[in-house]
Amino acid sequence: MLLFFVVTGCVSQPAHKDGHSQSVDTLVIEHPTDPPEAMDGAEVVVKPGDDLVAVFGGLSSDVQRIVFQPGKYIVRETLVLPRTGSLVVIEGNGARLRLASGIVGFYSMPANKRESMDYNKTRYLIRDFGSIDGGAKAIQIGSSFNTVIRNIEFIGQQEAAIDLVFCLMSTLENILVTNPFNDGIVLRSAVNVDTGVKEWDGASTNNSQCNHSVLRSCRVYNRKGGTGTSFKILQSTGVRLVDCISEGYDNSRAVYFDAMNCTTAKYFAIDNFHLEHVPRDGGLCFRSYGSTVEVKGLFLQMGGPNSPSIKLENNGNYIFSNIPYWPESAWVSSSHSPGVVIEKCTPKFYQIERYWRNDEKKSEKIFRGYFRTDDMLKR
Repeated sequence: MLLFFVVTGCVSQPAHKDGHSQSVDTLVIEHPTDPPEAMDGAEVVVKPGDDLVAVFGGLSSDVQRIVFQPGKYIVRETLVLPRTGSLVVIEGNGARLRLASGIVGFYSMPANKRESMDYNKTRYLIRDFGSIDGGAKAIQIGSSFNTVIRNIEFIGQQEAAIDLVFCLMSTLENILVTNPFNDGIVLRSAVNVDTGVKEWDGASTNNSQCNHSVLRSCRVYNRKGGTGTSFKILQSTGVRLVDCISEGYDNSRAVYFDAMNCTTAKYFAIDNFHLEHVPRDGGLCFRSYGSTVEVKGLFLQMGGPNSPSIKLENNGNYIFSNIPYWPESAWVSSSHSPGVVIEKCTPKFYQIERYWRNDEKKSEKIFRGYFRTDDMLKR
């Protein structure tokens, strides 16, 4: 609707615009009858020195972008992410966040199953922070679809840098995790299969997964004395690690895929993984539950006599291809009778008697009936 304001009278001097003369008798102003109040908070700009808790606590349900100006920020309390039912973009612009001890930086977790389904409609794009330093976790999100976390360095978190629960088809890319005390990046269902603890009532391993998510160009550099896992994927299917690195000091594991008690976690893939240290409990560790695990492209810088480079914790289907180098001290801890395909690998990796060990039935040789070995590399 347009409102018309009519201004009449004599104009003693002509109006000038770009060198042209005009005589103005009527001025028409276009103005909506209902001001777009819903859009007032669509973009929120945060400046160094702002009360971040107050800013995030006051976000409208229509917020679309939260823009951090470059600078340093102290985060004393957890920043609760808005749930809008749409896309929320959080722009870091190189800003550096320092989290207080024991808190989570960016956080949103549902309280129950109904809320988890509602929350799933909101997706986030969190990107371009110079660093997020300290805290228990830098980012913890429960229930989202197509969330993207990109181009951030996480430093020194106590529990995990990123913890995603029931975040389907998420993408984590160009991520640096430096000196974590425990885990680096975790994607999981809302059920801990070892303890039975659930994040919310009504959660199960089959209805709260991080299915079909991708971790691309992510590196975890572990601190001395680290206790956790660089990349942890729990009760989720179709997850892929692409062009990722685990390095630094020894931690517990570089990669852990656990499908136990989840009947729909059928596939996990690693493509071009670089392992530069010797984790204490195993490098690439897999706990199958009728799953297929595929490792395509693995470079080991070193091995260790007391820790396997690859650990097959139980029987499953395993495909190993394009492993061009196998250090003399590297070895595989195997279940008794896994289904294994080996192709296009260095000849050493085919030497089952020498480099593979039966850790399920220690007194017996690994059952070779389910092994298929093809297309050995020449050298």
